[in-house]
Amino acid sequence: MPGKGYSTIGLKPDLLRRLHNITDTYYPGMFLPSTLIIMMNEVKRGYYVVNLHNIRLDLSGRYSSITIRLDVDEWLKENYKELKEKYEQKYHVRCFSRFTSYFLANLFESKLDAQNHVIRLKESNFEWLQEEYAKFKANNKPESQAQTFEKFADIYLNEMSNKIKIAKEILTMPNFSGLNSQNIEKS
Repeated sequence: MPGKGYSTIGLKPDLLRRLHNITDTYYPGMFLPSTLIIMMNEVKRGYYVVNLHNIRLDLSGRYSSITIRLDVDEWLKENYKELKEKYEQKYHVRCFSRFTSYFLANLFESKLDAQNHVIRLKESNFEWLQEEYAKFKANNKPESQAQTFEKFADIYLNEMSNKIKIAKEILTMPNFSGLNSQNIEKS
């Protein structure tokens, strides 16, 4: 898609400030239009949904034009076609440029909402995982010791996640509630 070309959109100072803030917070050092590309792809992959938030934008000031990839522009236009009635009812917008302002503001708010549900861990919280990696290296053949810590962590955490899912399914089975604790302790 990027080979198709570029387009421009106008952003008011309030929206440009919000774009700068989201870029500085989640994509430090990133070029502003690249932030829009990443966020569009995150929404398309289902990482989060652009919800309607109770926001009021300051649409005063002059538009600043920003060059975006054509696929981002097409995505904005697709959303305009799908959502213009909802946005007109909620935000009283009747044109594409104002829709874009509110849509992007909702995109930024939805990103912030999604990040509130992310677990943030420090590297020191993974000491147990480093110990597991050391055990793995000590107990396995030399060719498997070439596995990097990152790859080991991905596999180990994925296996742990799968075990949790299986346990959750077992615990929510209707027959499981009929078992008594004595049967569980024996197994």
